[in-house]
Amino acid sequence: MNPKFAFSLIILSSLLFSLNVSMAKAAAFSQCPTKAYLIQKPATTPLVYGIDLSTGSYSILSSDMGTSNVNGAGFSFHDSYIYGWDYGAGTLAQIDSDYQTLPLSVSGLIGKPFYVGDVSLIENAWYGYRPNYGLYRIDLNDPLGDLVMLKIADSSEMGNPKITDMAFHPSDNYLYAVDNNGYLLKIDSVNGVTEQLTQVLSESELGFNFTFGAQYFDISGNLYISNNGNGFLYRITLNGASSYATFFSYGPSSNSNDGARCALAAIEVGDDVDFGDAPDSYGTSLASSGARHGITNIYLGSLVDAESTSYTYPLSDDASDASDDDDGISFPTGFEIGEIAILGVEVTGSGGYLNGWIDWDLDGEFDNDEQVIIGEVATNGYSTYYITVPAWATAGETWARFRISSVQNLGATGGVSDGEVEDYPITITELNVSPRFYPSASEYTTFAYEDLYPELGDFDMNDVLMNVKYTEYIKDDQVIRLKIEGKLAALGASYHNGFAIRLPGVAASMVKGDSVMLIVDGVVQNVDVLEANQTDAVLVVSSDLWSIVQAGEGDCKYFRTEEGCGTSSRPTWSMIVPFSTAVNLSSMAAMPYDPFIFAAPGTYHGEATQSLVGIHPGRKHEVHLKNKAKTDKFDNRIFGTFDDDSVIGAEHCFQNSNGLPWALEIPVDWKHPKERVTILEAYPQFAGFAQDSSGTTNPSWYLSSNAVSANLYSD
Repeated sequence: MNPKFAFSLIILSSLLFSLNVSMAKAAAFSQCPTKAYLIQKPATTPLVYGIDLSTGSYSILSSDMGTSNVNGAGFSFHDSYIYGWDYGAGTLAQIDSDYQTLPLSVSGLIGKPFYVGDVSLIENAWYGYRPNYGLYRIDLNDPLGDLVMLKIADSSEMGNPKITDMAFHPSDNYLYAVDNNGYLLKIDSVNGVTEQLTQVLSESELGFNFTFGAQYFDISGNLYISNNGNGFLYRITLNGASSYATFFSYGPSSNSNDGARCALAAIEVGDDVDFGDAPDSYGTSLASSGARHGITNIYLGSLVDAESTSYTYPLSDDASDASDDDDGISFPTGFEIGEIAILGVEVTGSGGYLNGWIDWDLDGEFDNDEQVIIGEVATNGYSTYYITVPAWATAGETWARFRISSVQNLGATGGVSDGEVEDYPITITELNVSPRFYPSASEYTTFAYEDLYPELGDFDMNDVLMNVKYTEYIKDDQVIRLKIEGKLAALGASYHNGFAIRLPGVAASMVKGDSVMLIVDGVVQNVDVLEANQTDAVLVVSSDLWSIVQAGEGDCKYFRTEEGCGTSSRPTWSMIVPFSTAVNLSSMAAMPYDPFIFAAPGTYHGEATQSLVGIHPGRKHEVHLKNKAKTDKFDNRIFGTFDDDSVIGAEHCFQNSNGLPWALEIPVDWKHPKERVTILEAYPQFAGFAQDSSGTTNPSWYLSSNAVSANLYSD
C-alpha cells in the first residue's frame, strides 16, 4: 500500500472518529419538556420558537438552524432529540438542544422532501407522510448508524389525505391529523389505514382558508393544531365522531409551519399569567380554554395579579389573595335597557388594544354580537367609551369582560402572550317599561286542537290542549320583548304533534334568535327556538309534545283524556323572546298571535295526510285557529280536501263547510271532553256558536254550566 495513501486513511479515520464523537456528544433536550417547539421559515433561514401553549406566549430559541429549512419534525421521548426533515441535506436530521441539525445517513429515500412527520412514543421511530407517495418509517434506535426508510402504505391506500402535519397520540399509538378541510383523521401507523372521524373546523365558521402545519398532543390526549395563516392554536378534544375543536390561544403565523412536542408532557401554567374570574360558562379556566394573558407591561388599571390557575366566581382571585386587581374599568352610569351607558377605562402602558363583552341576554356566554368594544386603540391613562344597551337585553345580574393586549382582534376566550383580562359582575336594569298581559297577569287562555285535519275525525278537540299566557314589554310605544308561558293540559292524540306560535307581520329577522330562551319544566333547552326559513317569526315550543309528557299510569294511552286516568300534573314551559329590532305597537299583531300544531317530523300522521303529502308530512301539516294564515312550510295541497273547506289565498281557512274548526281558543282553563266524545256532545251549544261568524250566538258555550258534565274529563 502506498504510505501516503495509508496515512490518508489514518487521517480520514481519525476525522470520522472525531466526527462520530462530536455527533454522539450533541446535547439532548431535557426529558419531556412541557413547551412546544415551532419551526418556521418566515425568510431565508428557519427559526425555532418555544411556545407556551397555556397562553400562546412565544420566544425565538434559534434564528439559524444551519440549513435551508426543517419540516416534518417530531420529539423523541426515547432519546430526547427532535427529528425532522432537513431540506438542505435532503434527508432526516437529528436536532439537538442548540437547535442545530445533524443530517443522518438514510437509504431508501424517495427523492422528495417530507413536511409531515412525527416520532412514535412506543418505539424510537420517525414516521413521515407525503401526499401522492404514502406513509414511511425510519427506525431511530441507532440514529448515527445506517438507517433505512421503509414504506408502510401507498397514499392511495390511505385515501390520499391532504394533511400538513400529524402527531402520535400519547397512549394508543395512532397518528392523528386535521386535514386542509378541517376533518380529523385517525391513521394506523402499522398499516396506514386511515379513518375520517368528523369535521372539527370549517372555513365557513372561521372565515378564512387554513393550513394546520404544526400539530401536537398533551399527556391528556388533547390535540393542538396551529394555523399557518394567523398562528391561532386550537385544541381538539378527541371523542371519535363527537370530537370537537375550541379556540385555545394566539401564536406566531408563517407560511411555513411545523411543530414538535413531547406528547407525555402536561400543559403547565407559569407564574406570570393572569386569568379572569367570571363563572366558567364564560370561558375562564384553562380547561375551558378561558381568557388568560402572560403578564407584561400592558394592563388595565394600576394592578395585575399573577396566578397559576383560575379562580372562578365566587372564589375569584381577589378573594383568594386579597388583592383586587380588577381596577381598570368603572361604570359611572349603570346599564339601562335601550339607553347609552358610559365606561371609564384606565390603562397602564402603550401599544395595546381594548376589547370588551357584556352578556346582555344573561345566558352565561359572551356571544359575538355582545361585543361592546372591538379592537380599540388603548392609550396610556384614562379614556371614556359610550355603548348602547340593546333593546333585547334582559334585566338582571350578569357579567362583563374586558381584555387588553397587543393583539388587536381578541376573542372572549383563549390565551395571549401579553396584557390583562378583567371580569366584572354588573346589573342590567330597565325603566319606563310597562307590561301588557293576555288574557291577564295571572290567568291562562286555552287552545284546543283536533289533529286529524283535513278530516274531522272523532272531533273531541283534546288531541292537544295547551294553556298559554302572554306578556309584552313595552317602552316608548315599542314592544322590546315577549314572555310566553304555557302548560300542557292534555294530549289525546296517538299521532305525534309539535306546538309553535307564529307572530303575524313580525319578520323573523326582527327576533334575536340566538337569545331566545326556552325553559321546559325548569330546564333551559339547548335548541333553536326561532324556526329557520320563515317569513314571519315562528317560535317552536316543542317539535314533539310526547317528548315532554308521558301517558297516564297503567293501561292509559293518553295524557289527561281517558276515564280513570286522572292526574293533576301539567308540564310547564316558558319562553323569553327579545327583539333585535323593537316592534312598533301599531305593527304588532294582537295577542294571542297564531298558536298552531304541526306533525312531528319523521312520524306517521294518518292516511288522509299520507295520500296528499306523504307518509311523514312533518312541517307540511299544520292546524291553525279558524281563519288564521298558514306558515311558509305548510303544503297547500291539503287545503280544500276531505272535510276541509279552506280556500287558498283567502281568509276562509281551517274550517269545514258548517264553520266547524280544527282549533279553538277558549278564554279559561277549560274542562275538555273525554277521549272520543265529540265537543258537540260535551258542549251542545258549540254548534250554534261555530256556525255564526259574528260570534254572537252562544258566546258562553264553553262554560261548565253549559256542558254535559258526564262527557267531560275530570282529574
